[in-house]
Amino acid sequence: MFNKTKHAAISFVMILLLTGCAAKDDLADYSAYDYPLVENISAKTQLTEYDGNVETIWVYLTNDRDEDFSYDYQWTVEKEIDGEWRAIRFIQDISFDLADRSIPSRCTTDIPCDLKNNVKQPLLPGHYRIWVGGEENRVPAEFTIIE
Repeated sequence: MFNKTKHAAISFVMILLLTGCAAKDDLADYSAYDYPLVENISAKTQLTEYDGNVETIWVYLTNDRDEDFSYDYQWTVEKEIDGEWRAIRFIQDISFDLADRSIPSRCTTDIPCDLKNNVKQPLLPGHYRIWVGGEENRVPAEFTIIE
């Protein structure tokens, strides 16, 4: 009896593996954003590589303009799949602090992007970007999730 149960369990696991029950990206049902180029504003993540269980990614938003730049704490995350950017779904309705903030000319500020509470984890390995900025003036900060 034990051998039959053991054999059935092993067969079940093999069938799951063969039928493609591998982990999949949690993609949103809306398109990735395609914001226009914003001159003299840039963003980068604190690190270039993260583990898939990263809880918060800090994005540094830099204003290289000769004037102040308005921004908020809203952000979105996308993954590059087969050469196309795909939006990652938020696991809940997210409420952003949209208070108008301003980065003085030639300064940098940091924006916390709370992945732990807002996207399915772990993120699967690949190339990602987070959009930050203000209203229609958003810029991407790219990073990689490693295994």
